[in-house]
Amino acid sequence: MTASPERLNELARLAGLLADQVLDAQIFSRPIPDEHIRTLLSAAFLLDEYGVPLPSLLQQIVHGAKRGAD
Repeated sequence: MTASPERLNELARLAGLLADQVLDAQIFSRPIPDEHIRTLLSAAFLLDEYGVPLPSLLQQIVHGAKRGAD
């Protein structure tokens, strides 16, 4: 299945918005639903698969998840 550039750009935009909410929650020590992290990681994998650059806040979360997995 191929994804249109418009849909991938919308995915990147929405993932960036959710990443902003997650990082905001982290800064203010609010709980972060596991589903938000899973959704962001899934979006990152999909965007990467199609060669779409990750939004910078999403990159932060992906790198944090990688550090946590090590």
